[in-house]
Amino acid sequence: MWNIIFLVTGVMFITLLLIIIFSKEVINSRENKIFKTLAIINLIEYLMEIPLQLLVRKFGINIALVDVFSKGYLVSLFNWYSFFSIYTFVICLDKKNNEKYDKNIEKMKKVNFVVWIIGIFLLIILPFEKFHEFDKMYIYGTAVDIFGLFVVVYMIVWIILLLFNYKQIKNKKYLPIFSVLLLGVINNIIQNQDPSVLIATMMGTFVCYIMYHTIENPDIKMLNEMAKNKELMEQGYEDKYNFLFEMTQEARNPLININNLTNALRMEDDPKKVKDGLLVLNNMVRQLDFSINDILNISSLDVQKIKVVNNRYKLDALCKDLEVRVKPEVKDGVHFELGLPLQLPELYGDYMKIRQILYSLLVNACRNTESGYINMKVNVIEKYDACRVVFNISDTGSGMSIEKINEILSATGSLDKNEIENLEKKEFNVKLCQKVVKIMGGNLMIKSNIGAGTDVILTIDQRVYHEKDNSTLTQYENAIANYRKVLVVSQNKNALGIIKKKLSDNHITYTSLYSGNDAIDRLKAGKKFDFVIVDDEMKEISGYMTLEGMKKVNGFNSPVIIMLKEDKEHIKDHFVEDGFADYILLNNLENELDRIIEKY
Repeated sequence: MWNIIFLVTGVMFITLLLIIIFSKEVINSRENKIFKTLAIINLIEYLMEIPLQLLVRKFGINIALVDVFSKGYLVSLFNWYSFFSIYTFVICLDKKNNEKYDKNIEKMKKVNFVVWIIGIFLLIILPFEKFHEFDKMYIYGTAVDIFGLFVVVYMIVWIILLLFNYKQIKNKKYLPIFSVLLLGVINNIIQNQDPSVLIATMMGTFVCYIMYHTIENPDIKMLNEMAKNKELMEQGYEDKYNFLFEMTQEARNPLININNLTNALRMEDDPKKVKDGLLVLNNMVRQLDFSINDILNISSLDVQKIKVVNNRYKLDALCKDLEVRVKPEVKDGVHFELGLPLQLPELYGDYMKIRQILYSLLVNACRNTESGYINMKVNVIEKYDACRVVFNISDTGSGMSIEKINEILSATGSLDKNEIENLEKKEFNVKLCQKVVKIMGGNLMIKSNIGAGTDVILTIDQRVYHEKDNSTLTQYENAIANYRKVLVVSQNKNALGIIKKKLSDNHITYTSLYSGNDAIDRLKAGKKFDFVIVDDEMKEISGYMTLEGMKKVNGFNSPVIIMLKEDKEHIKDHFVEDGFADYILLNNLENELDRIIEKY
């Protein structure tokens, strides 16, 4: 009778644990999934073993139900060990490379599944014998022997994994594995002494409790990752701040120079000097246009416009490789420096041509610099799945004339026969670099004066490679993805203020944007919203054009609500006919928002 009491106590413990597990919202990680499965299987073991004990005590071992529950209990135990093996793979396999780790886990799961199928088949078809005497009952025979063989094989695999990870075994995550191994040995010793004493099920309960306390608390882990992420973001912001400061200066200096030169030209009577001054003025305007439109204007940065080149590369590795290749070309007395921000993305693009262009520009700088320095700085502007890479190569060399700069920058169009041959030989001059950059969809700017050094700025847009991220922070973001969210697109600051307050008062999260193009890009990046509010009158792109752009985004089906001024109230129904789900009248904004929130 004590055996049944022992089992009933175990049922109470595992049931309590299952209530705790399923009453608490946790991140759906691999460890948590396996943990939940093991706890459920452990409960099933009790549900097989307790009726078996009661049946034998009441009717003996000769009724068919005893055989059914015996087989069920054996299969349940095998299932528990099989799923626990997956847990050991998740814990022990190398996690340094997320992509490789995921592939290895999937391979091991497939192998484990094949073993599981074979094991279940054998346990079901193979016979077993029953022993019952007084208050003792147990099963033995071929099926039990095969089960024991599988358990031994599993444990050998676990021990091999532990030996490969001996440096990590102090980690508390390995404690359940050691517990199963130790308790398995204890169970085997007891079974040899008295096979009727069944502690395997209670052992599973004990291990489940250990797992509950060794699987990291998602909230604590999330906070740690958020703190780490905050530090990385702050360092990234510093890099971006420094870059934007430099670009601001790049835009400010030409403006000052343009103002000074135009004032000087007003007083100039010599036609030649006026002509030369206009040439300089044109060059300054070109530099200013490059800084504003080709670097800072990210509204033109669209992943769909970027040529698809499925060559994945690491930008920092490319730059460091260039540093190694260029250093032998640097003359004595010249200091070469590579400046990289803390975080550079992994990209898709034609990195071979990019590397050759940069190498050619750097070699050109080395040839023309006898003393001083050569610097290459790299900065990035990311926008969802696209990235603008800005390479800045500066030197204190002999410099170039404005005529030479104009000759280089005016080189566009298709490549001639000689240039194609040079391209195949990987022999680039600066003029050929300009042509290749334009063909690749990038832009090149040269700022130089004779004897005053040269600055070459190359910008090129690339696709961003996103590695699968299984971090707790990412899982948390995915977990809250179903919360209510609203996208508001408007340049009306007063209306935006009212909308934000109303949404906040109703505990609705929101994203507010000034541009319809930005809203379309946000949707292209996979962001989901319960509904979208779009202002009818906006600069650059109207509310209707924004709607048309949103309709072209794959998977977008959220209702879009147009915000109208009082003078368009009489044609509000026409907007609904054009595809808007509803409308909001600005002259009655608060009441209209209440209606929309209640409706959607």
